[in-house]
Amino acid sequence: MQVKEIVARVRSAIDEVMENDSDFLAESSDEQNLTSIIIDKIPYALTYIVENAPDDKLDGGALDSLTTDELDGLAIAAGQPVKVKLPENVIRVVSARLSSWSQSPVPVSESSQEYLMQQDEYARGSWDRPVSAIAYHGKDRYIELYSARADSDNVVISIVRKPTATDISDPETEIGIPVRLEAAYIYQISGLVMVAFREQVSETLFRIAQQYLASTVSSRENERK
Repeated sequence: MQVKEIVARVRSAIDEVMENDSDFLAESSDEQNLTSIIIDKIPYALTYIVENAPDDKLDGGALDSLTTDELDGLAIAAGQPVKVKLPENVIRVVSARLSSWSQSPVPVSESSQEYLMQQDEYARGSWDRPVSAIAYHGKDRYIELYSARADSDNVVISIVRKPTATDISDPETEIGIPVRLEAAYIYQISGLVMVAFREQVSETLFRIAQQYLASTVSSRENERK
């Protein structure tokens, strides 16, 4: 969705729930100020919705990627794990694979039993039974891939990035939100906007956002805050 479409849909969502005050938006703020508040909430709502979304709602159409060419100093050796430091603006890793793998496993967390097994060179994943994991080394977050088949393997990682202030300042900018999360995202932004106005209707908007996630959402432990 473009930034300008997000602004329009948020205004519409707020209008829908303001049953007793249909003129709220016109009376409470001038057009430019309201638009600025909506735009300011775009990255915060995206982070919350994407971090809490179930895997099956993260369709590939809106995802970004990291490839070997973008990753300076990446070491890939046959039979060895590949560890990729993630940029700070990555909200979530959806999938990660090496080019020799036949599948893209969902990353496991560093607190899982499967991750502990990766520390054993005889039990860890391999190119024909691959494992990917998200782990922290100090303050840095990594995606670890177990393991490479050949030195010539390439990395392909599907991610959702957090938009920058420069991104959201342009109304034509495309914000990468998966289609199946759009409704939850719009209502989450709407709730944050109403919090800024100290309106109790924010609770209703947040509840609607959660309902759009509730059918398949489960607690996420893939990444440590």
